[in-house]
This record gives sequence, C-alpha cells and structure tokens, in this order.
Amino acid sequence: MLQYPDSIAITVTEAPVQNASGFFTAGASAVYTFDCRAEVNGIGRKITGIDGAVIDYVFEVYMPGTTTIIPRDSDYVLNTAANGIYTGKIKRATNGQLNSRLWL
Repeated sequence: MLQYPDSIAITVTEAPVQNASGFFTAGASAVYTFDCRAEVNGIGRKITGIDGAVIDYVFEVYMPGTTTIIPRDSDYVLNTAANGIYTGKIKRATNGQLNSRLWL
C-alpha cells in the first residue's frame, strides 16, 4: 500500500507588478507537482479561514513535508486513484514538521 497514491499539480502565480511607467505586467507563475493522499471530507467538517470565516472543503490532502509556500486561491489539478480528476482553488495550506496539508 502506497502512502501517497495520488498526485496534485499546483499553479502559484505572483501578483502583477507595476513598472516605472505605471503599466502592470503579469506576475510570474510556477507549477509544483507533488505525490499526495487525498481524503474526501465525507462528514462535512469545516475549517476556519484567515479572516475567521468558516469554509467548507471537499478534500484534505496530505503530502510529504515541503518548504514550498502555497498561497490560498492557487489553482490545482488533483488526480486521485479512486475518485478521478478534480480542479479548483486551494482553500488553505500548511507546512508541518512531518507533512504538508492542503484543504481543497
């Protein structure tokens, strides 16, 4: 049995930058791919956002520990062995000592 049977690709885009002329240029973007384990939120648990709002989520994703900062609202493509392919925006991310977690 694999600890991380699924995979996720996350696109992190930086905010637009204003140059000296006053024009905005698109921020750089990077795509990160991780092995992961996606667990369905089958009992309706909720998380609390940065602003204190209560947020519903569909998947809680566990990944090997990483130092990559994944901002809220980054785009993702989740490929699960059991449930298929899902896309959307990340609702919350944390990097712990032993693993990293995402809420989608």
